[in-house]
Amino acid sequence: MKNILVFNDFSPEAEHATEIGLLLAGQMKVNLYVWNVLDKHINPVIHELITADGYQENIESSTFNTNWIVKLESNLNLENSTLPHVQFIEDVDYASELVLSIVRKHDIGLLIRGITSSNENLLEIETEVLNCATKSGCPVLFIPDTTPHKSFEKIAYATDLRFCRRDIVSFLSQLAQPFNASILIANISAKGLPYMEDNYAKTVFTDTVLTNKNMEHMYFSNIRERDIPRALDVLVNGMNNDLLVLVNNRFHFNEMFGHQSPYIVPNNIHHTPILVFPS
Repeated sequence: MKNILVFNDFSPEAEHATEIGLLLAGQMKVNLYVWNVLDKHINPVIHELITADGYQENIESSTFNTNWIVKLESNLNLENSTLPHVQFIEDVDYASELVLSIVRKHDIGLLIRGITSSNENLLEIETEVLNCATKSGCPVLFIPDTTPHKSFEKIAYATDLRFCRRDIVSFLSQLAQPFNASILIANISAKGLPYMEDNYAKTVFTDTVLTNKNMEHMYFSNIRERDIPRALDVLVNGMNNDLLVLVNNRFHFNEMFGHQSPYIVPNNIHHTPILVFPS
């Protein structure tokens, strides 16, 4: 598994996402990179340090970053993981055009962004972060500020089995292994396509998805419900999956969050992390 990159704008949701990132990186035994983007919530103290002149700036900024991570680490229960190596990325403008160079330089495989409800109690998935995923080829994990501090136990990938991507299945297998998590391939037929009969769907799953490496933690469900929000509600709340996996701008994603920006997360899954792969 490759390293993890967290987008940090010094907001409470970014702090929470970094805590989750620390947990994941520790259990996965990879490095955690924190990109101080300062795009929306500018911390006055940090801004002063960044604009200061001379050697003292580097000392104070480095000290703040160290103290900040130590503070977050102290909030966590790390019984089943170790503390990862943490590095900060600063003085790089937050833009999707620049993320690919960072991903390549630091061998990043997963992006993380914290999200919180707006004044209208709407939880939005940021278009710019989705663009970062598209530009870099990395999936992005959106972590609501209500997500509990824990690693994943049950992962659900919502897809039409006829378009199930092997690269996503492979990534999820690597992600699940350190946590001993299960992976559910939830077959929900895309709009305009016929429902797959159960025996045929199981045969396709066995022949195209299962391998000797993933068969111990990979499961399958052939879902008849064609209403996507209702089906995903059952996946998350009825079946207690704690990570929802979708592909950006594909049928299931758009039926759930809308067909254009801003993408709105339904209230019934406000607490659930969402892993979005670029299309």
